[in-house]
Amino acid sequence: MMERLIKSSLILFVATALAGAVLAAGIRAGAVMHVKPNSIWFDTAADLTHWQELKKADAAALAAFEKDKLGSRDAWQFINPLMMKVVSYQPRTNQVEVEMKTKGRFEGLKMFLDADALER
Repeated sequence: MMERLIKSSLILFVATALAGAVLAAGIRAGAVMHVKPNSIWFDTAADLTHWQELKKADAAALAAFEKDKLGSRDAWQFINPLMMKVVSYQPRTNQVEVEMKTKGRFEGLKMFLDADALER
C-alpha cells in the first residue's frame, strides 16, 4: 500500500513538472505569439520590474504607476490581442522582450511584457 502511494506521488510530481516545462517551453526567442487584450507593454525592463513588484504588493501604488506611465507614453495598453515575436525571455523574472508584428504604426517596436500577458 505504501509503495503504491509513493509511486502515485512520484508520477504526480513528474507530470506536474512536465506540465510547467511545456508551458514555459512555448516561450522562446523567435516564437510568434499573441498578447492578451489590455496587457501593459513597457518601454524598459526596469519599468516592467517595478510594475511586477507593485502588482504583488500595493494596488493603489500600482494604479498610480500605470496611470503615470501610460499618460507619459512610457508604456502602452492595447484593447485588442496583438501579434508579436519574442526577442528574449527571462523565466527567472517572468519577463519577455518582444517586437510588435501586428501591421500598423507600432510594427517593429520593441517593448517589455510580463510573460503572463502572452496567450498560450
